[in-house]
Amino acid sequence: MEIGVSECFDAAHYLPNHEKCGKMHGHTYRVEVVVSGGLKNGMVMDFAELKEIVGKIVKDYDHNVLNEFIENPTCENLCIAIFERVKKVLPDGINIVRVRVYENPDKWAEIRI
Repeated sequence: MEIGVSECFDAAHYLPNHEKCGKMHGHTYRVEVVVSGGLKNGMVMDFAELKEIVGKIVKDYDHNVLNEFIENPTCENLCIAIFERVKKVLPDGINIVRVRVYENPDKWAEIRI
């Protein structure tokens, strides 16, 4: 069974050596995280617990410059960074399925197992 949550945050970044995106600019990002596991007491895990995990991670990026966290903060690299951070803190028996990061409503990157 799979469950998922989403969180939003605002951040600035610039992409080194990129003609258009090399200047500092910002986005409102939306992050979707999907996990899987067996049912325990009728749930994969409590939505509130998953929301707290994802919320703590995106809070680090909120209203910051992503270049301070990721050398080349493309949407793809941000997606990988969030995936790795979520994966490290999930409870035993819960597996990360995918992370999707929307840079804008019509542009996104996704990593899945």
